[in-house]
Amino acid sequence: MYTTVFGVSFVILELLTIKCSYVDCLGHNLFISLRSLNNNLLRMRCMQQFGHQQVFPPGSRSEKQIDLVVPAGAPVPGLQAVVHLQPDEESGVSGDLIFTQVVPNGPVTIQGNITGLAPGLHGVHVHQSGSVKGDCKEIGPHFNAFYGRHGGPRDPVRHLGDLGNVKAEEGTLEVKIIDHLISLAGPRSIVGRSLGISKAEDDYGRANTEESGLTGTSGPTIACGIIGYLR
Repeated sequence: MYTTVFGVSFVILELLTIKCSYVDCLGHNLFISLRSLNNNLLRMRCMQQFGHQQVFPPGSRSEKQIDLVVPAGAPVPGLQAVVHLQPDEESGVSGDLIFTQVVPNGPVTIQGNITGLAPGLHGVHVHQSGSVKGDCKEIGPHFNAFYGRHGGPRDPVRHLGDLGNVKAEEGTLEVKIIDHLISLAGPRSIVGRSLGISKAEDDYGRANTEESGLTGTSGPTIACGIIGYLR
């Protein structure tokens, strides 16, 4: 396209590539050109991951992005693990929790239900061992891959397994925890280890005692289970 300003002709080159936002199969935010919408390799990758790709008719505003539709019953992308919590001899606490990590090194979401907890705060920890024999007495210390001091989930220094507290009330407790340090693969993986629910509140190491620096003074573990891959 040509234009004239004060008698001087300029050539304005139209951009042949229009950038658009695209969220790929693993949830990464990327930028691609509209030309690559017809890229067969990209199309095959998304169809293999989700089984379906929604394509909009030319000319609509929606053509500037790709919406990937996950069919009902399709597997969640990424990794998932599960733990079935078994009570110790007297607590009666049980539950099932699902761990989901959509992208490698991304946050892990823990969701599920726990029943039988006394009202109040209870510490949640990943423990070193995957042995749940003897009423959760052989699960070992908190998982501490980086040899740090005990802390809270948002502290810059903490055990890898320190996941904070859950607050129980009467009835079933619905749990949702998002943690950015644990993983379901690699050196920070919690798979094969055990998850424990403590009898008391975790003080996040704030009490300045030896026990607080090790366990958060959260008392004995009243329910535990081995974390294993869901699929």
